[in-house]
Amino acid sequence: MKKIIFGALAIAMCIAMMGSAFAYFTDVETSQDNNLQAGTMDMQIADINEGYGNVPVTASFTSPAGWYPGQSFETDPVSLRNVGNIPIRYVFGRIYGLTQLDGTNPDAEGTGSANDIANYIKVVSYSEKAAGSANFYEEVFDAANANAYLEYWGFPQVGYITLADLIAATPAGASAKTGLWFFDGGNDPTNPPLPVGGVAQLKFKFELLSSTPNYYQGDIARFNINFIAAQTDTNLDVSITEY
Repeated sequence: MKKIIFGALAIAMCIAMMGSAFAYFTDVETSQDNNLQAGTMDMQIADINEGYGNVPVTASFTSPAGWYPGQSFETDPVSLRNVGNIPIRYVFGRIYGLTQLDGTNPDAEGTGSANDIANYIKVVSYSEKAAGSANFYEEVFDAANANAYLEYWGFPQVGYITLADLIAATPAGASAKTGLWFFDGGNDPTNPPLPVGGVAQLKFKFELLSSTPNYYQGDIARFNINFIAAQTDTNLDVSITEY
């Protein structure tokens, strides 16, 4: 019996040794340095007297000389150009950095009080022209539309929006989604308002309320606007930064 077992083991070892003596031809070729690179979203801004760049433009929106209570005016447009390689479907607005100056004495009046002129500057509308569009589309803040925004922001519904409302709606560090949606992307993802290489434009219409008190003569409201480009309407948070 032992001879049979040892014989079987010997045969198995011989077969294993015979198997290890055989080989197959092989060859190796290499694809190296493969790159998977994320795209870039890069929007540049220009106004009527400053060219495109990734630096702020200054005094794009200015009131006419002798702006009086009850008078409205439309600003010159700013232009936004997509110089990245990702289509821009959404552009949001964050209005911030309000400074108010007394026209008689250039001293800051402070912010947030009932005596600030920003409370008497009505935002009548904004107009947008997407890339490839021939005309501007005007978003008018009539009573119903204004009240919808004011309700969303948690403010009293008075039938119109002021510059002070926009400043309060986008406090420092808050999401831009609490501000204005200039371009909302539409329903067709293949036709973004700001495709790669495209240019879009925005302008505003303001009115000095007829109820503006006499002592506001010459007063100034100065503010900043962030135009925030986004791929979707869900990726906005406090971490938004300039690329």
